[in-house]
Amino acid sequence: MNKPFSAKRRRPSIRITLNRAARLHQLLVYLAAEPRPRESILEEMNLALRTLYRELELLKRCGIKIPYKDKKYRLATSFQAAEGNLPFPDPQLSFAEMAELARHPGNAAQRLAELLASVMRGPRSGS
Repeated sequence: MNKPFSAKRRRPSIRITLNRAARLHQLLVYLAAEPRPRESILEEMNLALRTLYRELELLKRCGIKIPYKDKKYRLATSFQAAEGNLPFPDPQLSFAEMAELARHPGNAAQRLAELLASVMRGPRSGS
């Protein structure tokens, strides 16, 4: 028996802008190269301290571990694993585009097909 799409969700639903997605990805790339001190991150990425802390908290919510040790932040998992957990902004696809992508093989296409089917069934009572 197939579980409904929402029961299969592997990561928290996080809505972010294109700019924030780019900044988060850039932060992962920067930390994947080597551990970095806070000031280096702030300067290189032109961030305010509060923004850095918000981004680190969001990455933590996504299951991406970036510990602070010896006065440096480091990416505690592989870049590939971290990138796989990074949220992506809403691509604003049409129903036709979703249906086209859902026809392809693979897990992502299966998730899109299930999401499309759940939307086409309509809202559940109480939603």
